[in-house]
Amino acid sequence: MGRNPGIALSRAQREQLTCFMGDVKDKRGYRAALGVLLRGDGKSAGDAGRQLGVTMKQVFTWCRSFRARGVDGLRMKKQTGRPATQGNKAKEIIPELLKRDPQAFGYLKGRWVLRDISRELKKEGISLHYTSVHRILGDLGIVLKSPKLRAPGSMHKNYHKRAEIRQYKRVSGALKKRALP
Repeated sequence: MGRNPGIALSRAQREQLTCFMGDVKDKRGYRAALGVLLRGDGKSAGDAGRQLGVTMKQVFTWCRSFRARGVDGLRMKKQTGRPATQGNKAKEIIPELLKRDPQAFGYLKGRWVLRDISRELKKEGISLHYTSVHRILGDLGIVLKSPKLRAPGSMHKNYHKRAEIRQYKRVSGALKKRALP
């Protein structure tokens, strides 16, 4: 004997949920209402969770909240914690920074890497770890290619390139520290 799939929703409750989905600006609230609607249509919590990218437990939590408080139970509360002031400042500066060539800032590489962006932000007074810079770039929809400092192929092939790369790696730290005029 299995569980009863879904919850019983009246026509008024379905209309409330669809109106809520049209009005809500938070994707988490929208997803919660859709999860309750899917359960109301007879889908199992596992199927609804897979479709929405959440766990079965989360779907049960949404349904429980909806039964207890109605549509207000699905509204997401304001996130707690300190507001992201450094990140918001960085979101304004990073796109302008990426338009410029990294070699103009004294970096030897021809493209930007996370650690270099983090260093330049620190010079602007914004102290962010490079992992935070990666998250901000993702929020902005910017993807950086990661440079590979290696010569493809066997050791006998491209021996000259491998020697150049070893030389670059040995000297690059000293060159970066040199101040540009």
